[in-house]
Amino acid sequence: MEFKDRFYNAISALLPNNKIFAEYYKRSTGNRAEWKRQANTLQAKEIKDWKTGVMTATDPENPRRGDLMRFYQGLLLDNHLASVIDTRILRVQRSSFKLIDDRGTENDALKQLLERPWFEDLIRLVLMSRFQGATLIEMFDINAETLELERVDEIPQSNFIAQKGLVIKEEYDDSGADYRTDAFADCYFQVGGDWDLGMLNQLAMIVLAKKLGLGSWMSYVDKYGIPPIFAITDRMDTGRRDELFEMLSSFRQNMFAVLQGNEKIEVPRISETNPHQVFLSLIDGVCNKEISKRVLGGTATTDEKSFVGSAEVQERVAADRHEADKLLFRYVFNTQVRRRLVRTSSVYKDFEKYQLVWDNQETLNINGYIDGVQKLSQFFDFDVEEIRSRTGLPVTGIKQMSGLPALPPEPAEPPKPGPQKKKPDASLRGRFDYCIFAAAWDAATERLVEQILSGNVKASDLNRDLVLKYYTALNEAARGGWGKGYFEEELPRRLRENLLKFAGAKSYGLIRKMTDMKDVYPDRDAFTDAAKKMIDLHNETYQNVENRFAANSAGSARDFGQYVKDADIYPCLKNRTMADANVRPAHAVNEGVIKPVSEWTQTPPYDPGCRCWLEQTTEKPNGRSLNNIDGRWANNPAISGELFVGRHSYFTNIDRQDAREVAANTDLMKEFMPYSRQVKAGENSVFINDFADLNDLKPNIDAAGIVAEFLEKDVYIRPHIAIAHGHPNPEFGIGRQNILADLKTMAEGSENFFRSRMKSAYRQNCKIVVMNIDSYKGDAVKLAAKIKDGFVRHGKQVNTGIDKILIIRNEKVIRITRKQALRGAFKELEKLNK
Repeated sequence: MEFKDRFYNAISALLPNNKIFAEYYKRSTGNRAEWKRQANTLQAKEIKDWKTGVMTATDPENPRRGDLMRFYQGLLLDNHLASVIDTRILRVQRSSFKLIDDRGTENDALKQLLERPWFEDLIRLVLMSRFQGATLIEMFDINAETLELERVDEIPQSNFIAQKGLVIKEEYDDSGADYRTDAFADCYFQVGGDWDLGMLNQLAMIVLAKKLGLGSWMSYVDKYGIPPIFAITDRMDTGRRDELFEMLSSFRQNMFAVLQGNEKIEVPRISETNPHQVFLSLIDGVCNKEISKRVLGGTATTDEKSFVGSAEVQERVAADRHEADKLLFRYVFNTQVRRRLVRTSSVYKDFEKYQLVWDNQETLNINGYIDGVQKLSQFFDFDVEEIRSRTGLPVTGIKQMSGLPALPPEPAEPPKPGPQKKKPDASLRGRFDYCIFAAAWDAATERLVEQILSGNVKASDLNRDLVLKYYTALNEAARGGWGKGYFEEELPRRLRENLLKFAGAKSYGLIRKMTDMKDVYPDRDAFTDAAKKMIDLHNETYQNVENRFAANSAGSARDFGQYVKDADIYPCLKNRTMADANVRPAHAVNEGVIKPVSEWTQTPPYDPGCRCWLEQTTEKPNGRSLNNIDGRWANNPAISGELFVGRHSYFTNIDRQDAREVAANTDLMKEFMPYSRQVKAGENSVFINDFADLNDLKPNIDAAGIVAEFLEKDVYIRPHIAIAHGHPNPEFGIGRQNILADLKTMAEGSENFFRSRMKSAYRQNCKIVVMNIDSYKGDAVKLAAKIKDGFVRHGKQVNTGIDKILIIRNEKVIRITRKQALRGAFKELEKLNK
């Protein structure tokens, strides 16, 4: 930015009264070019008018656009043409956008400054340049109170000469204000090339043909649309003839004739020629379709009789045009409008650091949303509260949908051991094939590609969409391999931690590869295609392999736990293969290896595609060891708590300097993980996050159940985030995950319990504090003083973000609000002593 611009912004920001600054703009006339508006003359346009307009607009010596502008105004009176143009423009006007800086940080306050009518007008004017050619836009008028831009105006094409950069007062003036110089450059900018005549020039013939056909149809209706009336009489006297004439005249619109004697008028039978179809075929079957094809790329989105398949194809064709329109506006805004806003008013000074980008994440209407829930519910769990708020339907819970791999039943009573061997019931439990549901991933892919191209993302930032997708698929696979109890037992909780780290490492590796690939494909389209192929490879081919490995390894981990319990009966395990033609030689050599249970530090599967399994046996160890084991995959997850080991390439490829940041950002992803376990609490439920803290999970569940029944709301036990430094870890979400509450349990002799614990909860942005005081031995009077001490200290309110506390004692619960505490209303405490 130049020195004068920085000086201008600094001074304007320090002005004590912004109205003075606004008044300067109101009185200033030097920055506005003079031009005189002309009346619109609605006259019939013909081919000769089009030829004249094009000729004068392209005159190399003295180009003028007045005639062509008026011709275009006549074309736009066609409703079908105006409608398809509106379709193009409204799609961009209704698209979601955001303002981000170089780091990708969004600024909602700046976005709100653009949620104004003038911004909608700006989009319309910029995109109209595609249809009418060179368009000159004026940004001048500032609101005296708010200092915001009030409106944008279009300079009529008759009043500027693009080739010379002049705004002229009268249409045929030869001199005027140069809108490209410093004096006017901050208020005017041109969109479209100097000689660009726009798409309307190409549509002129077809629109004129349509108007000609419509005019001919009107003439036909005027002549033949109302049937003629004949009055035939044998009387030859003038008096009777005049009477008949007056009689027929009262029919007004009908043609009529009065005939005497044997006079006759022949009217041809025009119904046989089907003239209606002649005109309709020209107007609708030819002209309207040609207009739709040129503007939208097809007719299916405007044709009432289009087939679903063709409509979907042509909708995608139209979407390409919409994306091109969005790219045009984004370029114009970031290169032309943004800097003018900064110079126009101090209100817009932060636009210097922020650029507009389109948010391509798809939004669904209610029908699409319900359809998406229906299709995805067999693969993913949904937030009941979110579904209820989005649809307005009284949803009470989510049923288990068919389509998931069936969870194996709980192991039956173990059979009595035979003399030598026992095949475990669950030895093949983990062998499932999982497919990733082909959900709508285009928007997420486009967003990631755009971030990489613009340099707004680095690999260690990870990508939330990718991490969630990878973790969800792996978690579903592991759950199917483990069986019942996956969300209740401790080992699967450790396995889920490993799956999340693996998903984070995979996201890191993919982003890094795509970033490196950007230099190989300097062409944007080529890079986008290559990036999408790479994403598809990781999301489908690689992910399916990883899912199968996770499922088989989780099943193996559960089986090994049973092997340890049975070690007094079956002290050894024997490695077995499937003994068929598909067994790989590298694995066949391990057939029959026998070792004590405690020595199996690596268990099947040893690598992707491995079909080996372990058999319990009383046979003695044979001294053999496993061969050809891939250390990047093989381990014993029941001992390590890992399905994917640290030697896996996803982990080893993380740069050392990025390792800490990747770990912290992966841990932060727990905020978005599902609440897969559910415990009923009366009419409501306690939902437990996949990464809830194991250390105090049971007391958390007990307290959450009491609170859920008391408040008649669902309670969410939130994830525990340990690695991200300083991140708050409130235990509960009340009613919704983001209404934070913290559980505090009083220890014996805790004198300042309420004061210290409420301070801790306040620092974690909690609105509610749940206090378990089972250990409290004092009376209600002393307790009231302790509670009030948490709300007010030395006469001043403290912990002001906390609205209320819920006190639990011996499974009874009461609620005390801040207002009650401040006025000493502690009558509710008596309920705890009953």
